[in-house]
Amino acid sequence: MTPQAPTKILAPGDIRQLILKYLPEIQTIAHIDFEVIFNIDSANIQIHHWQKLGRLIKENYQKYDGFVIIHGTDSMVYTAAALSFMFQGLDKPIILTGAQRPLALIRSDARSNLINSIELATSQIPEVGIFFSTRLYRGNRTIKLSSISYEAFDSPNTEPLATVGLDITLSDEHLPPGKKLTYADSFSDLVFNFRYHPGLSPDHLKLLVDSPFKAIIIEALGVGNLSIQEKSFIPFIKELHDSEKLVVLTSQSPFGRIRLDLYECGYQIEKAGGLSAGDMTTECSVVKLMFLLGQYPDETQKIARNLQKSLAGEITENI
Repeated sequence: MTPQAPTKILAPGDIRQLILKYLPEIQTIAHIDFEVIFNIDSANIQIHHWQKLGRLIKENYQKYDGFVIIHGTDSMVYTAAALSFMFQGLDKPIILTGAQRPLALIRSDARSNLINSIELATSQIPEVGIFFSTRLYRGNRTIKLSSISYEAFDSPNTEPLATVGLDITLSDEHLPPGKKLTYADSFSDLVFNFRYHPGLSPDHLKLLVDSPFKAIIIEALGVGNLSIQEKSFIPFIKELHDSEKLVVLTSQSPFGRIRLDLYECGYQIEKAGGLSAGDMTTECSVVKLMFLLGQYPDETQKIARNLQKSLAGEITENI
């Protein structure tokens, strides 16, 4: 993003020209080709943008040792999650990065983020990652924590894939290189997410039962708790389940996981048909359900099984 005169409002700029002007030395790290396939505020990202990006990478996959995607920070974690499901069995890195301050401004973090991302893209890290500040995170495990800090991202439930200081330290916890790359890019937009809060009445959400949505994600308290006394969510969840909609619980707490076997709330929720998202982030859960619905639109049980299975390192199994 670059400040546009005369208002100084941030808007997409000429990415290629800016990079070569302010970072000519990146060409000493690797042979780099540029491709601008869309240049929009990341709040405007839609499914077809993921598909266009994925198809470009797929078409050029054998030509390059790695890929770096410059992306706005607001929806970066969604795009990273989408790419991780689209490309399974990677044997090279796909790294997304961006900045909190535009490249043309003093004290911009864009310079170091891009340089480090390009260098990491030459490494043997067969994953979709997000690089920001000093760390490379698994993309589908990452959340955006801050809109004002240079340390804007974190992956609460898994260690970084790499840490950059005077030296670059690679983790040995990355996924193994795939033996065969598979690509799929069908997504469904029939996923709805809302955040529970005390006092929320399920009666106000009844329209979801007869809606076209096929999956409902509830950001629950703690390990997966919702009210089961006054304004109980149990009848509502059962009604959604009986109408063949997937009901998935994620946690409002970034660290930890959903445990429907721990409290009476969770037991009742699971009995009514609620599913645990484990330690997946809400953002990843949304994208994963969009992806699974795109692959298996009429196979609810298959989606439920795959939801709790690790497709690209996004969830910890068997804990």
